[in-house]
Amino acid sequence: MGINFQKKEEWFMFYDKQGNAIERKTEVRFDPLTGESSRLIFNPGITFTPPDYTDMAAETGGAKCPFCPENLLKLTPIFPKDITEQGRISQGEAVLFPNLFPYSKHNGVVIFSEQHYVRVEEFTQKLIMDAFIAAQNYIQKIAEIDSEVRYVSINWNYLPYSGGSVLHPHIQVSGSDSPTNYQALVSQKADAYKGDNDYFTSLYEIEKSLAERWIGEKGSVAWMHAFAPKSQNDFVGIFRGKYTINDITEQDWADFADGLKAMFATMSEQGFASFNMALMASMDADSNQPIHVRLIPRFTIGLLGTSDMNFFQALHQEPLTYKVPEEVAALARQHFKE
Repeated sequence: MGINFQKKEEWFMFYDKQGNAIERKTEVRFDPLTGESSRLIFNPGITFTPPDYTDMAAETGGAKCPFCPENLLKLTPIFPKDITEQGRISQGEAVLFPNLFPYSKHNGVVIFSEQHYVRVEEFTQKLIMDAFIAAQNYIQKIAEIDSEVRYVSINWNYLPYSGGSVLHPHIQVSGSDSPTNYQALVSQKADAYKGDNDYFTSLYEIEKSLAERWIGEKGSVAWMHAFAPKSQNDFVGIFRGKYTINDITEQDWADFADGLKAMFATMSEQGFASFNMALMASMDADSNQPIHVRLIPRFTIGLLGTSDMNFFQALHQEPLTYKVPEEVAALARQHFKE
C-alpha cells in the first residue's frame, strides 16, 4: 500500500472595492497514516511575539511555588513503596512525584531543576536527559507492579499558552489501561498499515529520501515535519528501532535532547516560546511500532491576545496553520546542523 501524501487546493474568489477580483487559496492536506485533514492558510500577515515571564516568575516563584526547593518536599505527595522506597524518583536535578489530580491510572510529574523560570534556550542536554530518564524509570516501575497498563506517554506543557498551570518547568508521565483518542487511532492505523516495514520506519525512509520535510537525525532519533500539521509547526521525532520504553538508552536520550534543542531554536526564530509535546511509547514487548514524538507551538494572536484555537480546532477537530511545512523544515535543518 505504501505512504501517500495527498493534498487538495480550494480557491475562494471575491472582489475589492474597486471591483478587482481576488483569489485566495486554502490547501487541505491529509495525514498519510490516519487520513485526518488539516488546512494551510496562506498570506495571513501574522507575526508572533514570544512572551516574557520574568515579572511573573518573580511573583510566582520561591515560597509561592509548590515545585521550588522551599516547598518541594513539603507540598508534593509521595509514591507508595512498591514504586520507590524514597517516595520520589530523582535523576540528576530532576525529581518525579505523583500528580495530585491525575489524568490517568498512573500519573507522575517531573520537575527539571530548582530553577523556577527556565527560558526555552536555557534547557541543556543534561536537564532534558535527566527529566526523561526519570520518566522512563517511573514507567518501568509501573510495568513491574501493573500488568494491565498498556498505554504510556511523556507529555510537556511549556509556559501558560500551552495549558501549563505552573511556571516551574515540568513534564507529566501518564500510564493507562485505556488509550487516548490519538493513541487509539494511531495504533489502529499503524497496525493496519501494509508495507515493507512498520509505518514509522517507512515514514522515516520516505521523508529522508524526499528531503522536503526532512530535518535530520542524531543516533537513532530522526526528526521531520508532519505533512498534515496539527499547528503552525509540527515536529515528528522517531526513535528508530526502539519499540518499547525499555529499548531507549542513555545515549538515545542524549541524541533526543540534542534534536529537541534544535526544534526549540527553530520555534524561537519564528517567535514561538510555548509548546505542547507528547512522546508516545509502549509497554508491550510485542509492539511493532517505534516510539515517536509530536511537538507543536502554542501562541496567541494579535493585540487581543486571541487564542490559537478557534471553532475549527476545538469542535471540527481540524488543525489550521499559517506556516508551510516544507519551509519550516528547511529552517529547522539549519538549526539541526548547528
